[in-house]
Amino acid sequence: MMKATARLFKRVLPVLLMLTLLLTSVPPVHAVGIVPEYILTLYVNQAKVSLNGTTFSSALPTVVQSGVTYAPLKTLTARYGYSIRFDGTSKEAVVTGEGKELRFKTGTSAYRLNGTPVAFTGKVYEKSGVTMIPVRAWAQATGSTLTASGKTLTLAWGQKKATAEFEVSPKEIYATQTAVTYTSKSVNPSRILDEEWMGNETIFPEAGTYTVTHSVYDITGGWSAPYSVTVQVKPPNEAPHAYFETDKTTYKIGEPIFLTDMSTDDEDAITKTEWTNNEPAFFAAGDYTISLRVEDKHGFSSDYSRTITVTSDVMYTKDEFNLMFTPVGKKFDIVGSTVLKMTDVPYQYSDTERVLMISDSPERLTQPGILYSDSQEGNLSMFIYHESAVQQPLRIFLAATNEGKTTEIVTLGATGKAGPNPVGAYTGKVAAARYFENRLTGTETETVLKPGETKLIMPSIGSVALNYKDVLSIHADLHTTSPIRLTAFVVKDGDDPLLTLPTLKPLDRDGHVRGTFMGADRTFYVKQTLGEQADRILYGDNKRDPYMFGADMLTGRTENSGGNYGILYRATLKVKANTMIAINARGGLFAGVTEVNGKVVSVTDESMLTNPNQVCVLYRTGNEDETVEMTFMTGLGSNLPVNLLFLPLPSRDPAKVYP
Repeated sequence: MMKATARLFKRVLPVLLMLTLLLTSVPPVHAVGIVPEYILTLYVNQAKVSLNGTTFSSALPTVVQSGVTYAPLKTLTARYGYSIRFDGTSKEAVVTGEGKELRFKTGTSAYRLNGTPVAFTGKVYEKSGVTMIPVRAWAQATGSTLTASGKTLTLAWGQKKATAEFEVSPKEIYATQTAVTYTSKSVNPSRILDEEWMGNETIFPEAGTYTVTHSVYDITGGWSAPYSVTVQVKPPNEAPHAYFETDKTTYKIGEPIFLTDMSTDDEDAITKTEWTNNEPAFFAAGDYTISLRVEDKHGFSSDYSRTITVTSDVMYTKDEFNLMFTPVGKKFDIVGSTVLKMTDVPYQYSDTERVLMISDSPERLTQPGILYSDSQEGNLSMFIYHESAVQQPLRIFLAATNEGKTTEIVTLGATGKAGPNPVGAYTGKVAAARYFENRLTGTETETVLKPGETKLIMPSIGSVALNYKDVLSIHADLHTTSPIRLTAFVVKDGDDPLLTLPTLKPLDRDGHVRGTFMGADRTFYVKQTLGEQADRILYGDNKRDPYMFGADMLTGRTENSGGNYGILYRATLKVKANTMIAINARGGLFAGVTEVNGKVVSVTDESMLTNPNQVCVLYRTGNEDETVEMTFMTGLGSNLPVNLLFLPLPSRDPAKVYP
């Protein structure tokens, strides 16, 4: 019994030793997460291969014969980076690479690996002087992984070693303050068994230049090449220093206070400034403390305060101060009823023959369709104002169609677009402001239309879809060399506008304006000099400034412009010295735009007029009478009527220096 056991042990021991050796010395070639370094793709019946995405030609196509796939030995050898020669004595193709010698012989079903025969399915054959071998035999000989899918085969071999790359963050590092992180950017990080760092401080103690080095130990054995990053560490960030000065320490009631912010930061990176009690003037006697807080980009802050004294002496009342010092484009409060007591200045007006096309009905869109369409020639202006009333996104476009027999040109001049945005008055104001700014640049674009051709004009109109309750506002000046049909239309988001246009039908109008009107420009003529007393010019009232009449060319219905929206008003006015020009809305929310002596002034977001008890400052004349050129337009979505006010300014205090 003991002898039998001893004999069994002697037989089993070598096997156990061999298994132990294999298990401890062979790396897990197909471990999860390991990426092959090379991937070679072969294409059946095609004389090409791809290595890591780069295509190469093959000596012959890869073919399948009797269930065995063959490829040219020369092609495989070249892509693996091996060398090949022919042994005339043994009649063998000899391949060498990576410490291996492979020998293939025509007509045989075995190759020799470093002298040892290894059998395979199929036979080596020669065609047109090219040695063809079974692809599976090659995979076996080279230790490659072979996979097949349809008419492609893939050979994968080699393993990318893990690398030691890393990234340092944040970009700006301050000594003793910044917590530094190191993020691995290694190739094959799952292969890392161990790693070493040098200089990877979490917080650097001093300013200077540091080198951080990283090395990793790969699963295949051996350390990677070290990877280093140079880190620049700045001195500790200093908090900003808040400081300001006032032009004096004692003021009268209503005397302008001029503040000079002199705050500093070691990096000149103050990102936030907050004032408390920094009124432009005070209108009651007493001591007032003005405070300033500044904050840098790192969140460090600093505070500073200064106290001033306001005496009981009066320089200006609050109303006088507002007249003199409220900035252009800003608003201040008034007693609205006093406006109606100002001199209502008479004027005459004239209209140009320039056409105005209006697309504002149906204002709330519920489906795709044609919004407005008409054929016009020469100079014209167009405005588009619509709101989406559906959940599905919509896009609005403007198309031009040449219905004539000769090639024509459509010239797009000044434009203004705003939206999509849920606040209609805001889009109307911004569109008008952009239109005015664009008028000053004088830029134009031409669209050439062949007979019967349709193109989009100002394609940016439809560049963004309207979602539910979004509003889009457009102003555009155009010129056509002959009658051209202009069509505003709406399509579903994703539909091709030009392909969809022929299928669309006109949408029914609602209570808003749609049509073509003669007189896109209206000029006011005022005889008297304004500002000798409190004067006002009223417009948009449908009495002194009557609304235009036109026609809806889709229905033939007579239309009233209902507010003269889109009209460009002009006036050349004689104005007394030291006069403030302002605007006062009488119908509710108003956000118009005015160009005064070449400068565009918007009733800004902050200064949007909301009731008759507010005015927005447009201009102030100097110490001499002036001729003032004004061009103005009511923002789409605003309310009328509106007064232009011309108010005499109080006398200036000769002891005070004014900006």
